[in-house]
Amino acid sequence: MKRINIKVLVMMVVVAASFGACKKALDINDDPSRLTPDQANLSGLLGATIQFTATSFFNVGQYGNSYPQYLAGFNSYEANIDSYNPYGFDNIWESAYRDAMPNLKDMIDRAEKLGAPQYSGIGKVLFALTLMQSTDIWGDLPYSQAFKGPTVPSPTYDAQQDIYNTSLKALLDGAIADLAKPVPTTASLKVGTSDLIFGGTIASWQKVAYGARARYYLHLSKKDPANLVKAISDVSSAIDDQKGAVDLQLKYSQERPSPWYTNLGQPAITAKQGRPSYFLVNLMNGTGYFSGVIDPRLPKLFDNAGAATYTGRPVGALSTDPGAILANSDVTDKTYYGARTSPVPILTYAEMQFIKAEALIGTDKAGAYTAYINGIKGNMLKLGVSDADITTYTTNAVVTKNGNITITDIMLQKYIALFLQMETWTDMRRYQYDAAIYPGLKQPNKNLLGNVYVQRAKYPDNEPGRNPNVPKIPNQAQKIWLFN
Repeated sequence: MKRINIKVLVMMVVVAASFGACKKALDINDDPSRLTPDQANLSGLLGATIQFTATSFFNVGQYGNSYPQYLAGFNSYEANIDSYNPYGFDNIWESAYRDAMPNLKDMIDRAEKLGAPQYSGIGKVLFALTLMQSTDIWGDLPYSQAFKGPTVPSPTYDAQQDIYNTSLKALLDGAIADLAKPVPTTASLKVGTSDLIFGGTIASWQKVAYGARARYYLHLSKKDPANLVKAISDVSSAIDDQKGAVDLQLKYSQERPSPWYTNLGQPAITAKQGRPSYFLVNLMNGTGYFSGVIDPRLPKLFDNAGAATYTGRPVGALSTDPGAILANSDVTDKTYYGARTSPVPILTYAEMQFIKAEALIGTDKAGAYTAYINGIKGNMLKLGVSDADITTYTTNAVVTKNGNITITDIMLQKYIALFLQMETWTDMRRYQYDAAIYPGLKQPNKNLLGNVYVQRAKYPDNEPGRNPNVPKIPNQAQKIWLFN
């Protein structure tokens, strides 16, 4: 991967150290992580904001992956978050509102003043993706009055409907427009090596912007099915490399290891917070929906220490519960996402194809089927599955249904392909955990919400002390606007 500007890296370390020593309550309008104009130029801001954005997406997955049942709680986390124990997600809030979004806004504002449209375009698409992820988690959020500094110490919360219909649309449309503008002739205004993902290749960022808008339109398709046509159109201009070469993801190095490595890959079994779930592993080991088919991605994603079969762990279970002791599958440093250099994906080719398949399934089954197979192949190529194994899997009638696939096939294959990405929690809530679409999915063994699935995150525990405008919600079973 391309290395972050040394000056910015040193600055970030100093900022982190100063934050650790800070005793004051965190204010999203006045925080120690925000880069000041004299600390970094546009190039430095870009490197830092990419890092912040990737960290925000990792943090969401680190503690939130129990909700779409990718991971079941283990050790001190057993029957905890995956049992819907009210959890404030303060670290997720801070990585978005303290780090990523305020610095992205700084970069956008500065780029627009200086006449650097590619910087502002990248900033807008990263901002949109972070804001969209955040509103999908919490619903109403500070936005129109946020990031204004001490003049607005307690910003009001915008309704999610307004964030979706106005704010996100403006950011995504603006990103696409900015990225299409002529590149400035001044060297300092051109995106270069501090672009830690694409190294300054603006064409790749344009594909990402269209992909982000396709995700946006898909999210709104339950509100208005006409958005499906818009999603299909944007996918045609979005990420198109089946091997993942232009996926939006931050890659890590031996010197700077992946947070998935430090969180899941490196810890010993006695220290792991989560293990792959029973539902997920069964989709791949031949005992679930794709009955009798062994998914060649199993050894790429999970380590079962050489056992004859792969077994997941029930969610919301104590170690004494039936089935919990049988779990043998883990994410370790021998697996794709547990490796020291594993990426943090944000937007991928596979997701684009499954968006297309879902959008077409009601009107063009042949087109949906082609996109479905492309999505599976793209994910397998990314994980390093052999061509022979890909062919065997994608020609198996249990997987292909002889071309007569359903929305269930599409959503379950998307679920596998987006392992560790919280986008699938949005999918599950769009379909309200429908047992016909997610067969085999069960509520947690121990469900602190009663007899319902989780619908949202709890607002951070620290936020009411910083902002009196935090909405009051009864519990995490209350649906947000997007899913009503």
